Amino acid sequence: MNLLDIDQFQWQHHQEIVAGAPPIDYWSSILSISNSGRLEMLYRWEPNAHCHFHRHRAETTSIVLQGELNVADYVNGKVTNSWVRPKGHRAFGEGDEVHREWGGPQGALVYFSLYAADGLLADQLDSQGNIIRTTSLSDVKKHYDKNAATLQH
Repeated sequence: MNLLDIDQFQWQHHQEIVAGAPPIDYWSSILSISNSGRLEMLYRWEPNAHCHFHRHRAETTSIVLQGELNVADYVNGKVTNSWVRPKGHRAFGEGDEVHREWGGPQGALVYFSLYAADGLLADQLDSQGNIIRTTSLSDVKKHYDKNAATLQH
């Protein structure tokens, strides 16, 4: 599987306008899901577009494959640290960091591998850091199984 050949994957578009927040415009594609709690995905960001404000609940490894990924950590609604992850950058986190990610001027393509021993992947947050929804491995697996069945028919 060539992770750079993005046309071979089935993508889900996440696009939203939220008052007072940057434009949300990114794509996700599930590569694999295991019964042991491992999820592999690709994410694509449109140029300078953001993903939802969130916190990982799972151990997460990411590798920037194309473009660059901007990241900003937040504590109590304020940015505490921000940086750019260039092409080739690998990062690991054990979860619980509240952050926002966005593509650089050419966007970004990023590989993510998550391990959720308890099945919980991430919390989507509002601008005050309150949980809007929690995504679990079983939520993603249902979506994955539904799409796989659609492709087989």
